Amino acid sequence: MKTFSKRALLRASAAPAILSASLIATAAFAQTAPQAADAGDDVIVVTGSRIARPDLSASVPVAVVSQEQITQTGAANIQDVLAELPAVGQNISRTSSNFSTTGNGVATVNLRNLGSSRTLVLVNGRRFVAGLPGTSIVDLNTIPTDLIKQVQVVTGGASAVYGSEAIAGVVNFILDDKFEGLRFHGQNTLSDEGDAGRYLATVTGGLSFGGGRGHIVVNGSFDKDNGLRSRDRGFSDTDIPNRSSFASQGLFSPNGGFAAGPNTFTFGPNNVLKNYQGANIDGYNRNQDRYLGVPVERYLATGLASYELADNVTLYSEVTYAKSKSRSKLEPQAVANTDLTNADGTGYEGIPITNPFIPTAIRDAMVAAGVTSLPFRRRSNDIFDRSNKNDRETWRVVAGLKGSLAEKFNYDVYYSHGQTKDYTRSGTIFGPQYVNALNAVAGPNGPVCSINVDADLTNNDAACVPINIFGANTVSAAAANYVTRGGQLSTYRAKIKQDVAAASISGELFELPGGALSFATGFEYRRESSTEDFDQATNDGLTLGNLLSDTRGKYNVKEGFIEVLAPILSERPFFHYLGLEGAIRYADYSTVGGVWSWKAGGDWAPIPDIRFRGIYAEATRAPSISELFSAQSETFPAVVDPCDQAEGNGDGAPISIPAAALPAACLSNPAIAAAAAAGGFTYTTAQIQTINGFVGGNPSLNEETAKTLTLGAVLSPRFAPGFSVTVDYYRIKVQNAIGIIGQQTSLDECITGGGEALFCNNITRDATGRVTQVDAFNLNTGSFLVSGIDTAVNYSKSFGDNGKFDLVARWTHLLKQEQTSFPGGPTQKEVGQLDCYSCGRLGTGFRDKVNVSATIGLNNVSLNWRVNYLSSVKDDITDPDATRTGAYWYHDAQLRIGLDKEKTYELYFGVDNVFDKKPPVFGDTNPVTFPGTQTSANTYDLYGRMLYAGVDFRF
Repeated sequence: MKTFSKRALLRASAAPAILSASLIATAAFAQTAPQAADAGDDVIVVTGSRIARPDLSASVPVAVVSQEQITQTGAANIQDVLAELPAVGQNISRTSSNFSTTGNGVATVNLRNLGSSRTLVLVNGRRFVAGLPGTSIVDLNTIPTDLIKQVQVVTGGASAVYGSEAIAGVVNFILDDKFEGLRFHGQNTLSDEGDAGRYLATVTGGLSFGGGRGHIVVNGSFDKDNGLRSRDRGFSDTDIPNRSSFASQGLFSPNGGFAAGPNTFTFGPNNVLKNYQGANIDGYNRNQDRYLGVPVERYLATGLASYELADNVTLYSEVTYAKSKSRSKLEPQAVANTDLTNADGTGYEGIPITNPFIPTAIRDAMVAAGVTSLPFRRRSNDIFDRSNKNDRETWRVVAGLKGSLAEKFNYDVYYSHGQTKDYTRSGTIFGPQYVNALNAVAGPNGPVCSINVDADLTNNDAACVPINIFGANTVSAAAANYVTRGGQLSTYRAKIKQDVAAASISGELFELPGGALSFATGFEYRRESSTEDFDQATNDGLTLGNLLSDTRGKYNVKEGFIEVLAPILSERPFFHYLGLEGAIRYADYSTVGGVWSWKAGGDWAPIPDIRFRGIYAEATRAPSISELFSAQSETFPAVVDPCDQAEGNGDGAPISIPAAALPAACLSNPAIAAAAAAGGFTYTTAQIQTINGFVGGNPSLNEETAKTLTLGAVLSPRFAPGFSVTVDYYRIKVQNAIGIIGQQTSLDECITGGGEALFCNNITRDATGRVTQVDAFNLNTGSFLVSGIDTAVNYSKSFGDNGKFDLVARWTHLLKQEQTSFPGGPTQKEVGQLDCYSCGRLGTGFRDKVNVSATIGLNNVSLNWRVNYLSSVKDDITDPDATRTGAYWYHDAQLRIGLDKEKTYELYFGVDNVFDKKPPVFGDTNPVTFPGTQTSANTYDLYGRMLYAGVDFRF
């Protein structure tokens, strides 16, 4: 345990109680390769630059996902398409958010495993309102999949072009604003087990008007994912290795040890009193209640409109509305006497011996043990449901003018406003009422609450109803109603607002030997605000969940940028093309002040067949509202005091660290030294379990900085039409990373690292020398480093008049994935390591990820086969004896049949995970395991073989 604690490193604070995760879909991705531009080519703006170019040539690799490639996956949610792009790490998703305090079922994108907060999401090149309160993270549930024309993904620092959050890269969703006609798309998906159903129905319509000067597109969609229960898959249907000792019938131990044997009592069938035989016999199977994937239901409406007011002036607008519903499913809450406090704030030792519900045999054991209070553990099945129900609503409006000046310069001026609302509620037990109900005594007509008969007490509660927790389903409806305050819910309400006003102009200034010098410049003003409001009882810590505080914050930023593209030479010997480019951006934040970002690079093509490219950039990320302003929230970290001579093993554990072997910092505390000399400085189990701590924001944070380098080559030989290869090296170093120092790390480093205030200021000890509180607030203290090589091979070949073959192979080889939590601290090397649910890794460090997609079409029939390869990983950071998972191969297939020559009417059938590959099983207590899954839920497929069929009709 101590080895693990010293390796506990930086934990990203992108969103409270939210985990980082990934889905298991596969897709084909086209790597853009430079092509010689024909005279008639349209100029376009490629993500990563604001300068229009005559082709998709760029000095950084841009991965493009086309509408056709999206349809080949059969995915209703665009996250499922992006999740298998090798540059995408573990996302927050429906398979990783069941245990989140809020935000269950959200969908995010996380480039290079640097966290979703370091990935900037754009829609039509413009920022989109966040979906997670206090952050910049966009919920991809708000993006209409069927309206996406193309997704462009750029990895590496792009802050000079787009501003903050673009440290890891940019994902730009380009919507089809020129669609004409009517399209209906419907799909039904089901596992081969007959569960995990998913349903999709969308309608898209578009038309031109005003003699072609105007265009409008409207899309409406509905999809529903029924989710999947842990109990419905063999690898996750039972807690491994042990069930929970918090059983629905209760566990009672006069001596408080709760060990199997004659001094610990529980109940068997028909609530017959018996001695406890262990968790696997008498315990509770939590996985019978949990979700592998949470259900999500979405309603989306999107409108895109434009009208040419004059020859060079176009008015445009975008309107988005998205509503999603989701829910988590947790086992009923476990309650022990150590979770409760008396009215005077002291710990609740247990049910008083005067309680008339105590069975005679247990009361006799209490008398024999000389105790008057009965420690207990029990699950609250017959009291309330603590699972979350979520309702999220997002709407966004964009209005702007764009056009040209003097037929030489292009301008764009727009304003956008977006809002996201989140309403989450769940049941709860109120601690004061639970204590009142447990403190029952015999009355003339049956048990009554002692507070209503003891004249010395002033907190009489006429509503109090005694509660009987001895046995399964023994709590009366009246008692359950009392301890839940009439079924009162814990609630969470959040609201995010974003306003953006921007203006830019671009064009050509003068000719250089290689072409015209192009530029783009502009200004942007942005205002962000976020509020998170928990119910008052949660704020006050009166429920049996953690004390959670509200967060309110806002900031604004004024930014200006300029970008230049200089074609130095073209059509010269050994210089088919040589170009340089650069950009610089200054941003003035109301929170951190002024920050600079810049990039410089270029590309060189000695001949048309090969091109070399490279970019160096210094990027920034300003701290989010949550990182700055989140109030203190209570946690109960599982920490071990390095001064504990029993090494955190609790009651009755033998002393394993002699007093002479204690660190000097321990013995310098007089209370610890005295206890060690008198027989041992140790903790009871209750003292360990009640160590709390607080996490929260820090208004003094500074911005993160990143240095990024991308170097690559593109080969597109003229002698092999349709064939191209790209190879790119990337390196991203993040410094002053915002995160927390792990609570165990603070304890270890304070004792063994010289007593630095950076660590010791986080720790509170009582008069006995024992730790009572360990805090973890946000700091600019960490660093991240990722590097690797991306390779893509593309081949397209037509044969005959109606046949075509397409092949896309993509491979990312990870060289480094590292993080350091504080200056001088240990560097955690994560290549080949599994993601860790409980220890804050960047994400699963697959040494190799490969995606291959092959499509063959003949006449009106096409078959697509996709393969996803994940190299072997393990977890020997927290488990030195960990075994490797072995390599994982996933196969997906789709058959499309056109009912007419133009394929305007299509039927399609697909299978995901064709060979029903099961995930590796690690067990519920393994740190890489997500609760209820027995595996790394954001890494491997949890659903198994999925079958789907759909129709895609265009009129």
